Amino acid sequence: MLGRRLRWLSLLLGWFVLASSCAESTQHDENIAAKRAIEFAQVTLINKDFDQGYELLSAGGKRHISLDKFKETVTRLHSRGFPARLTANEYQPMPAENPIWIYLTGQNSQDQFQYRVTMESTGNGDYKVLTLDSGAVGRLFSPLSEKRQLANALSTQP
Repeated sequence: MLGRRLRWLSLLLGWFVLASSCAESTQHDENIAAKRAIEFAQVTLINKDFDQGYELLSAGGKRHISLDKFKETVTRLHSRGFPARLTANEYQPMPAENPIWIYLTGQNSQDQFQYRVTMESTGNGDYKVLTLDSGAVGRLFSPLSEKRQLANALSTQP
């Protein structure tokens, strides 16, 4: 009986080792991801060119939201005004996942703004925007200890 359990345990352990060794590790370039996030923010949130901003979404992003819904959502998120300037200074990789989060902060004359931009790797070393949210979701569901500072903060132009 003990021999049978050891055999099953060995088989299970071997399967686990094999499965975990096959897991693909994603290497992110947070600087390129941040650059693309800032480009998206410049077009969409500073220049308010929603049509061009929509074009900067990844195929997955476009699959989940229509152009009209995108315009409506971005406008609704900014009922009190849009930021005058935004800065990307933090990121958070998703271990063994394709996306990476880029955190943007900014302000206008009256309000502070925080965003979390989910950037999806295109597979050829570039990134596209998958989602944009107010950052509240990121504070609730992602451990803050996983956030890292970008080597060089990037900002939009006023």
